[in-house]
Amino acid sequence: MPDPSAPTESQTSRNMTVHFTGMAYGGDAVGKDPESGLTVFAWPGIEGESAQVVVTAERKNLLRGLVTEVLEPASLRVAPPCPYFGPCGGCQWQHIEYKGQVGFKHDILRSQLSRIGGIADPDTILQPPIASPRNFGYRNTSHFAIDSTTRSVSYFTRDSHAVVAVERCPISNQGINAAIPIVNSILAASPSEDFVREQTRGVMRVWQVTIRASEATGHIVAIFHSRRERPMPRDRRAARGHDPARPDSGPSLEPDPAATLDLPLLRKEVRRTISGMKGEAISLTALELMEDGTTNLLGATRAAATLAADVAADTVTGSLLTATKRLSEGAEAGPPLGSWVERLGGRYYWVGPEAFFQVNTPAAELLLAEVAAHLPEKLDLLLDAHAGVGTFALAFAGRANRVICFETGAAAIHSGRWSATSSGIENVEFRHGRAETLLPRLAASEQPDLVLLDPPRSGCHPGLLAELLRRRVPRILYVSCDPSTLARDLKTLSSGYSLTSARVVDMFPQTFHLETVAVLGSH
Repeated sequence: MPDPSAPTESQTSRNMTVHFTGMAYGGDAVGKDPESGLTVFAWPGIEGESAQVVVTAERKNLLRGLVTEVLEPASLRVAPPCPYFGPCGGCQWQHIEYKGQVGFKHDILRSQLSRIGGIADPDTILQPPIASPRNFGYRNTSHFAIDSTTRSVSYFTRDSHAVVAVERCPISNQGINAAIPIVNSILAASPSEDFVREQTRGVMRVWQVTIRASEATGHIVAIFHSRRERPMPRDRRAARGHDPARPDSGPSLEPDPAATLDLPLLRKEVRRTISGMKGEAISLTALELMEDGTTNLLGATRAAATLAADVAADTVTGSLLTATKRLSEGAEAGPPLGSWVERLGGRYYWVGPEAFFQVNTPAAELLLAEVAAHLPEKLDLLLDAHAGVGTFALAFAGRANRVICFETGAAAIHSGRWSATSSGIENVEFRHGRAETLLPRLAASEQPDLVLLDPPRSGCHPGLLAELLRRRVPRILYVSCDPSTLARDLKTLSSGYSLTSARVVDMFPQTFHLETVAVLGSH
């Protein structure tokens, strides 16, 4: 059980016994202060148990606290298998049996639809939740901070900018865990801070490491996020988007001045480490991604270097011959530099270093199946309003005469176009811009039969919802990673649409995060 760190005088006087009656979106258990009657949110409690709680924050109408002792444990309580659980902020629910986690997520969705969405009887709409095929070892992408003392990959601690170094992450897949010691050896070989200060060129600050690993292709990419000595202007930092599906990310990632690496020496160390691998046991590509989007390839194993040819040989026959014509007409002449190759739904996706992809590939297969179950067999025009690298658009291109994709990220568009080209898909068109800006510009001849929404956690822009209501598109499929913003948007759309189905697809076991597929029809 985590110990409350340095409680204040007011905290030490605010100890109470709480019986928890629910679970909140955010991971806390919910109960009542027996004296004041205020609602108490406490971690790591579980619905149905009683515990001793110390208050860590007090507001006008609620209290937040930490469980210091479990008095009557819930039947769902288990021993967390991860040695970092508690200090590490990546997982919130490892102390809860997995079937209980899925049930709590279903209940949270029900509560959000009722309380925020204004749906009187959610149980008539909710479908049974879909559990992840794996509840550990499922993540294909993990984002790490750097412990400047040990020069090793780390996670942020719970609600803090402090870090905890990790040697292995139980929710990450085998490829990521195989790459962690390699990445740590590269980081450890960097020069000291004093030595780096003497350098005038080629110095970078590594402030995050992302490791991506595909079990289907065996391809692993280690991305060293960096910036030059001159910091990015505050307004540009504020304008950068937030990854909508990173349950293991902590507070905003500011560079640690002590975690400074010399780029030429880092590249040399990457090459030395990779060339030192006997038998090419791992398909690893290492690259530097700067904040301005510049990508520098640091090195790759022979297996990674030949992966593109292997994938090309496995794509649709003749598709790359067709690609020659398409590329000459203006498409990007090749995949993004440093692409990670993943396979989903029987199709290869080339994912650029800056582009987002679903982090749980086995569960993403189930997510595609759930969306497909509500998708007509034949559409004239399918609109993917938040397309990313085209995960849904390419998967369902065969069900539509034409697919239009809206996407704000140039890197994601590059990835999506190349994935379509290499697979011989010619009826998918990517347009660069925000959905709320591009949708009103569609010509009358481009009225969609169905709109697929998959926004970030902040939900849909009000302008997009207003345009959907104006156009009265016959059907909307809304894939959400935040039940509260989903419920908010559903309430806005309720004047023109009826919610006919909603189902949790658990993409993030051991965390409170949940994915929902909601189906709406025009009325």
